[in-house]
Order: sequence, then structure tokens, then C-alpha cells
Amino acid sequence: MVKITDVKIYPFDTSSIGGRIRAIADITIEDTFVIKGSGYFIDFPKKSTSQGKLVDIIEPLDKRFTEAVRRVIVDKYKEMMNIE
Repeated sequence: MVKITDVKIYPFDTSSIGGRIRAIADITIEDTFVIKGSGYFIDFPKKSTSQGKLVDIIEPLDKRFTEAVRRVIVDKYKEMMNIE
């Protein structure tokens, strides 16, 4: 299993305007690979096609890895925001 070596959380609460984003997260994997822009909803970055559809830029193939990423982001967010 790969190791997540760093998580940076950037609060970005859009609830006051009806949005669902609470923060953006960057994660570093094994000090060699960074995924930027994973949100609190915990979705991997996407891009918009010329037809306006969103497509995955990163697609994890291992469910355990996906859950590990989700858990570390949520835990770091809760710690930062003093949420239990």
C-alpha cells in the first residue's frame, strides 16, 4: 500500500452561497506525487470537456487506497477545524 506523506487543507467554505465545498486538500504520496484540489466531499480532480462534461483526471484503481485518501483528508480537516 502506498503511503500518504503529507496533507494540506485549505478552508474554502461556499455554504453561504449555497455551495457544498468546505475545503480543498492537496495530498502528497510517498514524497513523490502530489494530488491537488481534492475537496471535503472527497472527490478526485476532474476537468471539463469541450462538451461541458466533467471527466476524471485521476482514477484510483484500488478501493483501499481511495478509502485511505478519504480518511486522511477528513481526519486532517476535522483536526484543523476542531471538529470531533
